[in-house]
Amino acid sequence: MTSTTSTIAAPRARPNPSIAFPLVLIALGGLFLLGTNGYLAGVSWIRIGSLWPVILLVIGVDMLLRPRSMIAAIAAVIVILGAAILYVVAAPPGLLGGNGVSPGGFVAAETVARQGDSELALTIGYGAGALRLSGGATELVSVRSSHEDIDLQRVARSGTSSSVTVRSRDDRMTFEGRSWDVRVPSDIPVALTMDLGAGSFDVDLTDVMITRATLNNGASDLTVDLPRPKGNVPIIVSTGASSVTLVMPTGAEYRVTTSGALNTINGLQETPGYAAAADRLSITMSAGVSTITIR
Repeated sequence: MTSTTSTIAAPRARPNPSIAFPLVLIALGGLFLLGTNGYLAGVSWIRIGSLWPVILLVIGVDMLLRPRSMIAAIAAVIVILGAAILYVVAAPPGLLGGNGVSPGGFVAAETVARQGDSELALTIGYGAGALRLSGGATELVSVRSSHEDIDLQRVARSGTSSSVTVRSRDDRMTFEGRSWDVRVPSDIPVALTMDLGAGSFDVDLTDVMITRATLNNGASDLTVDLPRPKGNVPIIVSTGASSVTLVMPTGAEYRVTTSGALNTINGLQETPGYAAAADRLSITMSAGVSTITIR
């Protein structure tokens, strides 16, 4: 009689699950939570975005250490993410090229001359960096840049109305230290469209006869100083995870309508006399995970 011996294979050890992705999500969620509640008001969102290589570093460390020791992998990833968060919160503002336009640092310029123009429609396309727009120009449009990246794409005239389109040439991997200074006239009506990326943007319209404005931007620090309105002036702002400050002119009637999730709004959203006012600012904002301050 032949006897058979059966062997039971030992259960295969289950591989340790990756901890890189969950910890990255926790860290990003923490930053967004602090930002939307005003605890990171001084932090530039472009600085946060510049840390994307940390994600690759975390994934690599996790893949290297996790098969050997889950505890070592967790500890290493926590140290890396902690250092990144400390950098975002505590690093000097100018370490990544600053959060504003640096006068005297411009190497390129483009201007559009005035030829009896009585009205301007300006479209600006700008990637990552810092940008400031203001009034007071003697030309129709003046653009100065810290890099050779100004692309004056279109100048069209119909009678005394002009349409100008200017965009940045975004052909570089890094935008550290890049800044634009844009100026428009103060004595003719201006319709403004700005398509912006990530960065620090200062749109000073206090000395501009703005008829309408549309501002589209990514993760950024955006400040808009608004003028005293003549008639009903529509302002449309569409933004990602950003810190947005709207500075209202003293005594002006306005309403700020917001949509989107996880936003923190500080300040008065509608003045008592808005509904009956002939001269008023009608501001529509679409935002996500943003801090909006009205003052």
